[in-house]
Amino acid sequence: MSSYDLIIRNGTIVDGTRLPSFRADVAIKAGRIAKISGRIRDRAAQEIDATDCIVAPGFVDLHCHYDAQINWDPYCTLSGWHGVTSLTIGQCGFGFAPTRPEDREANMEMMCRIEAIPMDSMRAGMRWDWVTFPEYLDSLDRQELGLNVASLVPYSPLRAYVIGVEESRERTQLTEAEMNEIKRLFREGMEAGAFGFSADKSLEDRPEDGSFLPTHVAADEEFFALAEILREFGVGHIGWTRDIPDRMGENKDREMLIKLAEISGRPLQWGLVMQIPGAPEMHREQLDWLEQMHRRGLPMYAQSMAVTVSQTFTMEDYNGFDTMLAWLDATVGSVEERLRRLGDPERRPQLRREMEKTNRGTAEAWRSVKIIEVAEERNYPLEGKSVGEIAEREGRHPVDVFLDLSIDEGLRTRFAWLNQHVPHPEIIGHRCTHISLSDGGAHTRYQTSSAWPTHFLTEWVRDQQVMSLEDAHYKMSALPAWIAGFRDRGVLREGLAADIVVYELDRLGLTEPTFDTDFPGGERRLIQKADGYRYTIVNGSVTFEDGNATGSMPGRVLRSYEMVS
Repeated sequence: MSSYDLIIRNGTIVDGTRLPSFRADVAIKAGRIAKISGRIRDRAAQEIDATDCIVAPGFVDLHCHYDAQINWDPYCTLSGWHGVTSLTIGQCGFGFAPTRPEDREANMEMMCRIEAIPMDSMRAGMRWDWVTFPEYLDSLDRQELGLNVASLVPYSPLRAYVIGVEESRERTQLTEAEMNEIKRLFREGMEAGAFGFSADKSLEDRPEDGSFLPTHVAADEEFFALAEILREFGVGHIGWTRDIPDRMGENKDREMLIKLAEISGRPLQWGLVMQIPGAPEMHREQLDWLEQMHRRGLPMYAQSMAVTVSQTFTMEDYNGFDTMLAWLDATVGSVEERLRRLGDPERRPQLRREMEKTNRGTAEAWRSVKIIEVAEERNYPLEGKSVGEIAEREGRHPVDVFLDLSIDEGLRTRFAWLNQHVPHPEIIGHRCTHISLSDGGAHTRYQTSSAWPTHFLTEWVRDQQVMSLEDAHYKMSALPAWIAGFRDRGVLREGLAADIVVYELDRLGLTEPTFDTDFPGGERRLIQKADGYRYTIVNGSVTFEDGNATGSMPGRVLRSYEMVS
């Protein structure tokens, strides 16, 4: 009779703790790591030869938006294809619980506008067999999962649930009774297993009518009240989304984050720290401030993308210009409304002026905007050229070139804005940043940033050697698990959950991005897979072998109360 369920043999162990790698076998029993030793003589029901492979903890993604997609995709791809074994949803204050039946459409519209999740897919694919947050977690529990899922309580739907969708976007103050109800519901969510709460203060994120999010207008005292409750439970964290570039120069903004961390006593992770063209020292100032916070004993971390972000989009539904009010006003509503507003000659000067004030408004930036697919045969000669190149040749403003072509083709022209974000080694290697940021499940037509684990290991660790493999796996698993509050996974240790990736570092790589129509309703999305992952293991069961899903569904809903002894 076998002593173990699974043994991984002859691999190089990188355990996530930053200990030097070593050769050993890993034995698994009942979903947990039972033994790690140089040579395990016992046998197992299933054995894996990991010769010439890295054996490491599964990756943890702290910032994604699979809240809708998980209803129809239990592996949460793209993340599942790239070794992610645990992730958190309910980020940026967005989500679907609690939600009254009459508010479902409004919540889906908000996710469609801000996170670019196809509306028709949500309408076709969402189960909606819940109203409250505890019921939502129970709904996830009832479905089969290919990886582990934890959730924050998103504040926008919570506020809307208490005072109504429209009022939640307008009213800045709550009555005492309303605040008490919000506190009751948040406490109820924590008791059900939530891992904290999230909010969004970025004015780049606007609902479908171009107004404000509930979290935009909510008073600071509302969040302080949630932080007090989070402190009572002693588990979980705060997810905070802020403007890009971050408003680090405003003392009020800093004071708010400090107070949240002090009141809650829990880790706080905010986004996004990045290098901005025209402000080459801003990220260093942000990192210095984070260092000061850690010296004060506050566990505050900044999110940092470890993957180069290029977006492929049409102006039919693109929301990437929402920080500019004239662009926001011109790009809400139906395609017909967008065509009319973007083509209005009286609006065009303001659109040009607003764009020129941003880092996207330079001639160099417009040379990075490529026309990759036109809709009309007469425009075929433009494919492959950049908007900046055409503007220079024709002596026109690039905004006019960009919009005139879009309007000529009914907003169906497909552009690629290349290298919108390029990782900076100083940022991704900093001890106060985490790189577990994919935006997975969002922007499905635009980008493939969920491929970050593969890109990080190949580009930054293997090829450029900005950090050791040991440090990399700490960044990818142990650190985000600690921030989230996952105490039973994130490192390879006897007794902990057997969430493991087995891969060949030399062979690891990304496939070319392609479009697929695997969303409900046949909606297109941009996908990108990987080569070199031999096995992904979740709670002791193999979920992917050589990049192919096995059909095994060992994932589970993680509950915060399970992490507290």
